[in-house]
Amino acid sequence: MSGQITPVPQIAGNAVLLDELGQMKQKAHLPHALLLHGPEGCGRKLIAEWFAMLVLCEETGPAPCGRCRSCRLIRSRAHPDVTLAEHSGKRGGYSVETVRRIRADAAILPNNGDMRIFMFCDADGMSVQAQNALLKSVEEPPAHACFVFTALTPGVLLPTLLSRMTAKAVFPVTRSECIEALTQRGYASDDIQAAASRFGGNIGRCITYLEDEAVRTATDRTAAVTEALADQNEYELLRLLTAAAADKEQLRKTLELLDIQIRDAALLTLNGDFPFMGCDRSSAERLSARLTPRRTSRLHGAIAETFADLDGNVGAVLAVTALCAALLDA
Repeated sequence: MSGQITPVPQIAGNAVLLDELGQMKQKAHLPHALLLHGPEGCGRKLIAEWFAMLVLCEETGPAPCGRCRSCRLIRSRAHPDVTLAEHSGKRGGYSVETVRRIRADAAILPNNGDMRIFMFCDADGMSVQAQNALLKSVEEPPAHACFVFTALTPGVLLPTLLSRMTAKAVFPVTRSECIEALTQRGYASDDIQAAASRFGGNIGRCITYLEDEAVRTATDRTAAVTEALADQNEYELLRLLTAAAADKEQLRKTLELLDIQIRDAALLTLNGDFPFMGCDRSSAERLSARLTPRRTSRLHGAIAETFADLDGNVGAVLAVTALCAALLDA
């Protein structure tokens, strides 16, 4: 409806990053290729949407305004000059055909304003071939084209492609900022505390925990599995993983989270301030007391072998029985 105000995305934290991008807009020095990188759930895609609104905002004052036609169209996913590249394949990457279509589209002048924006969200699975196909457009882009990527780390992209981008880190917020943001979204206080106890200041992962029962079950079970592994409690470990094996997707989620817990436990054995990515810090801390580099490698290898077994149609119960033995013997 004309005149209807669509709000600007509510982004907690990352004020320095937003200010930097805003200054770039004011000084007409916006990057032709931007990479937003950071942990899953930290708000990379939300900031990418905010950036698209910033670039295409029609107001002359502070941007993005959330009121102009461009802002409203972007928020409703209907702006003709914003293209969201489609994922394909098992790894959720981007096909060479998709990249070639976008290269052709990038040569076309904008419909509504001065710029066209092409977004590659979750570019972690982008193949070497697709990246090479995109290199020419990012290296010598049309004046009206802007490419936006999101990924976990810059290292997933080829150095030749990365060197043509402006890379900016997106950080999880503090636990108190996370709780405030979740409160503003209307979640119950007890539920918010439970989510924050799992994922700290990672708002995206907290929201997934609150809204997806399967994720919540896998998360809580993974914390218990990590405890059992730290205690070398064979019975509890087998009981928990056998329960997860009743649903293959639930088992996969649990194993993915467990692998991250082991990663965090290994980092806790080192000196330094590392981002915590798991779902239960206390159990990861207990597990870290039992880890050596060699054991960590064996634990990761045991989980990877279980995924291979599941992909090869080995029965889930048989796979987790073998996994329990491998985890305890690692």
